[in-house]
Amino acid sequence: MKLLVLGASDIFARRVLPNLPDLGVTGLTVASRSGRRPAIPAGLPVAWQDDPATALAHSPAEIVYVSTENSRHAALALAALESGRHVIVDKPAFLALAEAEQAANLAARKNLVLAEATVWTDHPRPAAVLSAFAAAGSAPTRLSAIFSFPPLPAGNFRHRSDCGGGALYDLGAYAASPGRFFFGTEPDHVACRILSRGPEVDTAFVCHMTYPGGKSFAATFGFDTGYANRLDILGPSLAATMDRAFTPPPNAALALALNAPTGQTSQTTPPADAFAGFFGRVFTAIRTGHGQPLAEALLADARTLARLRQAAAGG
Repeated sequence: MKLLVLGASDIFARRVLPNLPDLGVTGLTVASRSGRRPAIPAGLPVAWQDDPATALAHSPAEIVYVSTENSRHAALALAALESGRHVIVDKPAFLALAEAEQAANLAARKNLVLAEATVWTDHPRPAAVLSAFAAAGSAPTRLSAIFSFPPLPAGNFRHRSDCGGGALYDLGAYAASPGRFFFGTEPDHVACRILSRGPEVDTAFVCHMTYPGGKSFAATFGFDTGYANRLDILGPSLAATMDRAFTPPPNAALALALNAPTGQTSQTTPPADAFAGFFGRVFTAIRTGHGQPLAEALLADARTLARLRQAAAGG
């Protein structure tokens, strides 16, 4: 299996690249306008390009991973799908719902896999939460989250509107995905307000969403505070807490705190790499031809994100 990477991003270099040999990737092409060349694992053949169009025209890769500034995702993903390749896109995969729908329709027509790399649910801890609720004869009904961190460097693309920056674009996937994962549905009501702004983009937002059956999700996201990264999952007779919920480190055992009427307990999840789990799941879908759930998740989150943006704009 050969992979073409468009954009030598930090997340690709740190979290994706080291896993590729173990995931069965036998050849790699990296196209980056910045000229950055991260260290390649030993034994993995690599070709370097500085132009995505040239790479798409000449790379033998069957899969394209788009890991550029947010504003370039749509054009590159559509070009990759048009070339007949499966596509993985960093979150946010698309900045507009119409772009997501266009890409999903194109992937379906060409029988290609299209996936958004919102990877936190591929860590085993969220599945352990569902197992704990099932063992208690219960199910999650309330979610509460905070994911906020200190201001990013001034030159970071997330501060630039022309790059698709801003907290709502860059962190919105973490607002859209918990309800989809734990409730299995999309919200029936969405409220969102911007809390702070920089010179060009928003830097923090708060949201509240309700779901069928009286379920809800309330959260704060941003890059203008001290660090916090937590998700609380509540339901009848059980409450669970995950720290480092949205960016679980790959080399650390993580606690899952459980609070039941019988008392408080804690489970420990062994070290696991959410990026490896996600890419492994996508590669399996490509091999088996069962990529529809990945596209459905992308579209569900895109619809929720579009509603969050509309609510934040006052509509």
